[in-house]
Amino acid sequence: MGLHSVPRKEFGEQYDNTVLEQWKTSVEMANSNTEKRTNSNNIFITINAALLAVVSFTLDYKSIILSIAGIFVCISWLFSIESYKKLSSVKYNIVNEIEKQLPLMPFTYEWELLNDEKKYLRLTKIEKVLPWLFIVMYSIAILWPTLRFTIELICSGEGGNP
Repeated sequence: MGLHSVPRKEFGEQYDNTVLEQWKTSVEMANSNTEKRTNSNNIFITINAALLAVVSFTLDYKSIILSIAGIFVCISWLFSIESYKKLSSVKYNIVNEIEKQLPLMPFTYEWELLNDEKKYLRLTKIEKVLPWLFIVMYSIAILWPTLRFTIELICSGEGGNP
């Protein structure tokens, strides 16, 4: 099944206006998806900031458990980013397909210009930096008490030998 459901001849005189209205609706839906993506990222940032704040106060075995939970939250976040990326890509591909029936193609042209830019960094790559940064901080929060405990264990064993 393709984008077209009714040929222009069968649809009638309102075909062009209907295409324009459907294009506007598609653009609104794509923008709405971007807003949901931003809200989702904000929720993940809040959860991770709260978890990391609690972890940084204790840095003991409880922090290890919370850090592992935080890593799983970050993995979920990365999946969420990828899912929103795919959904946005499909929505904008539909917008681009509808544009082919309009006199101007601003979204298609915008992507052509961006793809010509060598320095353009896609939003998804930028978004993924933060979850990875949190994963690194959680990993440190796991390693720090583990390393401290191991050193204390080694030092206490050395002091007890004659």
